[in-house]
Amino acid sequence: MGSFLKKDLLVFWRDRKEILLSLLLPIVIILLLNFAFSGLFDEGAESMDIDVAIVQQDNESIGLEQFEVRVNELDFPPAEKEALLTQATQISPVRLINEFFNDPEMKEWVSAQELGKEKATGLVEEGELDALITIPVGFTESVLSSILLGEETEKNLTINVKEESNEAGALQDMVTNYVNTLNFQFALGTAAEAPAPEPELPEGGREVVEGAQVYTMTQYFTVAIAALFCLFIASTVAMKTVTEKREHVFNRIILTNSKPFNYLMGKIISTFFMAWIQLLITFTVTQLLLDVFSGMSFDFWLGTFVVITAFSIAVSGLTAIFTPITLRLSDPNAANGIFTLIVMGMGMLGGSFFPIDFLPDWVQRIGEWTPNGLTQGTLLEWIQYGSFVDLILPIILLMGFFIACLIIGMFLFPRRERI
Repeated sequence: MGSFLKKDLLVFWRDRKEILLSLLLPIVIILLLNFAFSGLFDEGAESMDIDVAIVQQDNESIGLEQFEVRVNELDFPPAEKEALLTQATQISPVRLINEFFNDPEMKEWVSAQELGKEKATGLVEEGELDALITIPVGFTESVLSSILLGEETEKNLTINVKEESNEAGALQDMVTNYVNTLNFQFALGTAAEAPAPEPELPEGGREVVEGAQVYTMTQYFTVAIAALFCLFIASTVAMKTVTEKREHVFNRIILTNSKPFNYLMGKIISTFFMAWIQLLITFTVTQLLLDVFSGMSFDFWLGTFVVITAFSIAVSGLTAIFTPITLRLSDPNAANGIFTLIVMGMGMLGGSFFPIDFLPDWVQRIGEWTPNGLTQGTLLEWIQYGSFVDLILPIILLMGFFIACLIIGMFLFPRRERI
């Protein structure tokens, strides 16, 4: 078996160009992606600044009077009417909107000013304002009727923009979330038959689970690209069999009465070493150049080393399947096409090309069972939580993947009499 391993390593070593591509290409792509997206996901990046004009067309006092007229027209007991009117005086929809935009935290994102309709429209058209928000006539009465009487809202806030943009989309999301929050709070107060609660402005920000760290996009790129190119090692080693077939090297090996299993194991072990070395170099170089895993402890690197080793073993299992397929197919282009399709499919399902969070759940579940998807998810969780217990099951699954591939490869390997 040792002679077969030496043979495969020497065959791979002779192609220096392919070695350099295998080692350098993932590093180059990680660097390019990091520089291309630098600043986009950084916490220290400049925050979004949205300039907004508020056009006030509603008269709050008239709205309250109209609501009072509507309540008095209803067939309610006097005490209930009085309670509704008391609650109405405590709720000021226009004031709530103004408080929302004047909140100190909101001012870090949105600069709001009250302007007339014509002036605000002109500034939006000129591009000096991102949007104008109109509080229409009858807004107060409509909102009070919706909250206290359960009627459909007839008047809504309108947001006008010159063209769609990130700022406009963010503004719409913030206003929508705020209105939904108010509706929910008032609905709770109504259901409990309690006085209208003083609404709380929704707070922005993110919630971080205790003991967890948020992984960066640079870390994601490093793990995803390294896992993807590691898969290509399996197909590269298997395709070397084409040369051995053409030069009758494989036939001469069989004539020496060597066991086919030893030949296959030589391919598997050489794949493991090359995949393992590629991953170690990729992680080491990106760490030195980009400081990807800044401040990580020795335990983190130890766990990462274990996961990388398990993944390299799983990748070598793919070679156990690819090699007999190459021996069985007479057309090397067909074999190469099959291997590329398998690797690219694993890369896509496993999230090596893009995050798969937006894909259907069943697709995500399939991706989690691919070796690269499992490794990628494990390493990202390892970055966040650093729990050795979380590494046990993924490593067992990667070992199981290798064993399954080895069994399938031995079953597919051509028998001596058929060669």
